Amino acid sequence: MNRAWPLAALLLLGAPARADMDLGDADSIGEDSPLPAHLADSYAAFAVGDPTLTDSLKAMYALDYAEAERLSDAFRTRLPENPYGELFLAGQLWWRSATENLTADDEPELAKRFDQHSRAAVAKAKRLFKAPKDRVRAEAYFVAGMSLGVRGQWRLTNGQFFKAYLDGKKAIKYLKKCVEIDPEFHDAYLGLGIFDYQAAVLPGVLRLGALLLARGDRERGLERIQRAIDKGQFANRQAASFLLTIYQTTEKDPAKALALTRRMRKDFPDAVYYHGVEGAMAASNGDMPAALASWTAAYAGLAGDPVALRRKFWGVLCGSWGADCVSEGRLVAAEAWTTWALNTPNPGAPVGWTSALHLVRGFARDGRRAMKEAREDYQAVLADPNAPAPLKDLAGQCARQWCSPKRLIDLRRS
Repeated sequence: MNRAWPLAALLLLGAPARADMDLGDADSIGEDSPLPAHLADSYAAFAVGDPTLTDSLKAMYALDYAEAERLSDAFRTRLPENPYGELFLAGQLWWRSATENLTADDEPELAKRFDQHSRAAVAKAKRLFKAPKDRVRAEAYFVAGMSLGVRGQWRLTNGQFFKAYLDGKKAIKYLKKCVEIDPEFHDAYLGLGIFDYQAAVLPGVLRLGALLLARGDRERGLERIQRAIDKGQFANRQAASFLLTIYQTTEKDPAKALALTRRMRKDFPDAVYYHGVEGAMAASNGDMPAALASWTAAYAGLAGDPVALRRKFWGVLCGSWGADCVSEGRLVAAEAWTTWALNTPNPGAPVGWTSALHLVRGFARDGRRAMKEAREDYQAVLADPNAPAPLKDLAGQCARQWCSPKRLIDLRRS
């Protein structure tokens, strides 16, 4: 699940979702349902460290979304009364939408599955609100609060502002109830911290806090998210991923972002996604050799499989930046780094490495309206007999028609 609520700060602009993608109020059912016949002492205990969910996370960070969803659904099917399975699935679907910059109009089936799992998570959690054990009740309020929180972000992304307000209001209520029952329920501080930080930092309608007329607290938000990282059990990795996004985008602290990325890479050493993030952060810190090693590893993880390269290329290149990937600052940085890399020997690079650099530099130049130079890069890709077919296809499209920042976003979604 990495980004059940990560990247929320990146993707809060988007076309309104179609009405048929909204299956109802996430908080409309569940509380009056009877308790399960057999209550667990802890529902989180089944999820924390579960090998199926661990493998699902690995698949997600490998950008293999179908496998990640399949594994998470296997956990949900095996433990149908456990609300954590639904929360995990909703979180993964949100992470994918954030990484690929998708709205409901772009991927209606994804939107439908997200809606179903986020509603089911709340319904299954609410039937546990009256459980006799405080631990179970705290877990139930946590799942309901986090599910409604991510659902509120989704609705905000898709222009459903009033419904986002309703979900956000209930999310904060439930998360506060969770820590009222158990002040040491550290995972809940992720949701509370996100709310605090976004309400304090993000402008206007880009934040649920604005809808809730709350001021927020930047420092407290950061402290709460860090608490979830250091002490949380279920959501510690999600908290790390969200904090990484904060360091990259709003705090603009590449040193902290790089340190946190390397911490995540210890848990997921083969994750092609984090190879790309590490490369971007190393370059932002001026460590060009480290960036070269990380980007080479990221490309090597994709180049051996043309199907994977076509499907995952954009996630590695842009996933950690969201819409900021095609901002002026990122385009300038991409052109500078790829120019450096093209002039730096890299004897261990996989086949097609040089063409990948030319393609990315072409994107950066096109985005900055240096179209003549961009076409020279695209032609270099098209002339390379070793360039993988997906790279040639993208180069051909951009050689024929200007790849403006908007078109690059459209190509990401195609």
